Amino acid sequence: MEDRVVLREWTSIEEVPDLLDVWRSSVEGGLDFLSAADLDAVATALEAVYSQSLQVRIAEQDKRILGFTAWDNSEIRILWVRHEARHRGVGRELLNHITERNPEISVQLDAQSLLAIEFFQTCGFFKDPNTLEDSSRRLVMRHRYSSARNVAR
Repeated sequence: MEDRVVLREWTSIEEVPDLLDVWRSSVEGGLDFLSAADLDAVATALEAVYSQSLQVRIAEQDKRILGFTAWDNSEIRILWVRHEARHRGVGRELLNHITERNPEISVQLDAQSLLAIEFFQTCGFFKDPNTLEDSSRRLVMRHRYSSARNVAR
């Protein structure tokens, strides 16, 4: 029987190489929409993780890291899942963890990243119309906060 996925805080800077391994797996697994700006954003976000200025959650199963996310109070900076762990609810579980604590959070994505955009839309995010006119390839998506959903809990 397969153990369930567990979310935990990251333990130390010593885990950064493991997080980079998750990122590499994701990229090598067929992400064809990465741009130089995306790579810069990952490097910047990992620097913030390293400096401990972001909150980080790791999804693991049997002590193997399957994915991780890093965010601050207003923006998700990283959400990566190993290629072979996709479509198993890992990313959604990480994202739910964030939106339960920060219901009005946003994320910046490459406008050409249709799979990422679709994933965030299925998780309750919408394209911020103010960013669609931007000439850059980045767009902002915001979480659709529902107070009724939170009251029902």
